[in-house]
Amino acid sequence: MPYFGYIDWERIRERHTAFWKGELTGSCLLSVYAPRNEVAGGSFPKPQNREDWIKWWLDPEQVISRFRDDASAMYYAGDAFPNLNCSLGPTCIAGFFKGSIPHFENSIWYEHTLGDYRDLVFDPESLMYKVAIENVKAFVDNSKGDYMVGMPDIFSLADALSHLRGADNFLLDLVDSPSDVKQAINTLLDVWEKTVSPMHDVLTHGNFGGGSIAWLNTWAPGFLGQLQSDCSVMVSTGIFEELLCHELTVQASKLDYCLYHLDGEEQIRHLPYILSIPGLDVVQWTNIVSRRPASAFIPVLKQIQAAGKGILTSCTPKELPILLENLNSRNLYLRVWASNQAEADEIVELGKKLSLFKY
Repeated sequence: MPYFGYIDWERIRERHTAFWKGELTGSCLLSVYAPRNEVAGGSFPKPQNREDWIKWWLDPEQVISRFRDDASAMYYAGDAFPNLNCSLGPTCIAGFFKGSIPHFENSIWYEHTLGDYRDLVFDPESLMYKVAIENVKAFVDNSKGDYMVGMPDIFSLADALSHLRGADNFLLDLVDSPSDVKQAINTLLDVWEKTVSPMHDVLTHGNFGGGSIAWLNTWAPGFLGQLQSDCSVMVSTGIFEELLCHELTVQASKLDYCLYHLDGEEQIRHLPYILSIPGLDVVQWTNIVSRRPASAFIPVLKQIQAAGKGILTSCTPKELPILLENLNSRNLYLRVWASNQAEADEIVELGKKLSLFKY
């Protein structure tokens, strides 16, 4: 990578490939981040009005400038690499439909404009769809091998319906109108298939033929996607199996590699269904703010690995030994933030020392 010359991308690419294939050796996949010595970043203050928030999210030149500023001030150690997140808010596919109204603040949200699921009509002229396509192209054109570019969040379809209907209405629909919800998810699946493939085709040109999930700093040598169903924290296992698993199964079947973004310990009750999804490679454990860290759930993490799935999670330097001493490093990816470059390098060496390969 020319812009980040100290990064050995060929080695890192081989390591990430080995992780997705469950073939790691030497140590678990371990990405460590720290402030670079004597390099300052973060020179872009947060917007103070709606117009500036829109530019913050949608203007590709501003997004690229912020990213390069932040990345130049970041030290990437171990298996870490610069990765631009094409972030258009959670479930941005909700903005691909006629009548959708996005709100731009600290994140991007949508007004509850969907009164009838039959009104779900894909709009190729919608703002969010056009921006998603145009920004992906702009980022890839700019990257020139300096960084990877991640796919926008267009995978979580039930979550998109929850945005458009409103969470309260959507939860009632799951009970009162399950057939309507099923049809709506199928409508979104059709739109997802039409839109995700062209974006992936563009991204492969900037991602060395592979795919990337930027906010998780991961790369795979093929079509990579992030499955998720955040709204499932509010439903029973029966509803999850009957109504929400379908989209996950269909999406997984279209991908070369995929992970499930398990957002919160409330989803543990759905884990048997998640682990049964054909083609699922990895479960990404999210550490919810103010809740227990990943190291407090060793039995659950072992259950995931026992099912033949990899684990991707973040941890503190203090948690690192606990995770490495209890989990199989062959399909384990840990992400750690250090206070300085020296500590980052020490963490990488500790990872090599403590990693255990159990099969």
